[in-house]
Amino acid sequence: MKRSAVMAVGLVALGAVALASPKLTASPELYDFGTAMDGAVVEYRVALTNTGTSTLTISNVSYNCSCTSYSLPKRTIAPGETVMMTVTFRTAGYSRYAQPVSQVLTVSSNDPVNPQQVIEVRGYVRQLAAHEGAAPTLDQGFYVLVDLRAPEEYARGHLLGAMNIPFAELQARLGELPRTKVIYLYDATGIEAVQAAQLLQQNGFLLPRAISGGLAGWWLALGDLFFVWAPDVERTVATGTPYYGTFSVVTPTRLAQGFQYVVDLRSAEAYAQGRFPGAHNLSLPTAEDVAAWAATLPRPRTGTSLAIWIVDEDGSVACSVAQYLQSVGFAQARCLFGGIAAWRAQFGDELLFPSR
Repeated sequence: MKRSAVMAVGLVALGAVALASPKLTASPELYDFGTAMDGAVVEYRVALTNTGTSTLTISNVSYNCSCTSYSLPKRTIAPGETVMMTVTFRTAGYSRYAQPVSQVLTVSSNDPVNPQQVIEVRGYVRQLAAHEGAAPTLDQGFYVLVDLRAPEEYARGHLLGAMNIPFAELQARLGELPRTKVIYLYDATGIEAVQAAQLLQQNGFLLPRAISGGLAGWWLALGDLFFVWAPDVERTVATGTPYYGTFSVVTPTRLAQGFQYVVDLRSAEAYAQGRFPGAHNLSLPTAEDVAAWAATLPRPRTGTSLAIWIVDEDGSVACSVAQYLQSVGFAQARCLFGGIAAWRAQFGDELLFPSR
């Protein structure tokens, strides 16, 4: 009887130990990133939760390729607690392999039932087509164009892709501009643009540039190239005496050699929550709408260029629009491959400013 009692107590103790054990649950165990361009950095988060009744200890996280890495803020997880692990997969060179490609991480812990939890990242990696552009390419060439004139003057006509911040409001609206990107400023003659460039520089902006001579100087050099007009407005030559300052200036001809225009096809609501400064929000639901809009775009002349970036949430619509633009002669039309989602994966909310 005593021996039986001892055995019974032992079984109860073993059962108690079994009940009080850690249990690791990972979500997601498989992350499918869809399609990425070769060289993109895929980053996502995995929730590691201890669904057991005692402390979970992660002893190791292993992976079989230097292209994969992780970040884990802590390795001891209390019962019911969740820790977020960031997984990074660098796709450079993976377009040459059989598709889809995948990599795995193995999380080792003191979970007695599942001591090695496998986490997989998978998707298709390919080279970009001629009409597709990578987020870093847009970032490297991005600039902001600011029209300093009164709103009614801006509404009559302005340079393509310019945002309107009247000179009198500039000090109060500095938060709408990126401090590390080139910012081109213009007014009617160039005087206020030089003053605006000085103001930005005094407030920590790295690359403010006044368009020398303002719109009057632009017209003398280039006519109405890259100028857009309101409907039924008389197209009159910009008046005034151009002021050709020497402080942080760029000539109209120099800017026209690398002119940029960003078009955002997302909903008005998504656009308002975060958009590239100066991006034009358009709805182009049909092929006919795309063709009609494309017919209104200014054509670059010899010695000038027009880079058109089309963006949407995931690239699905933008890339077809960019492909059409290339087919009708806009050789530098590109879609943002992967859309705003791909931009945020690499740069977060950088350059995505909420509408005023």
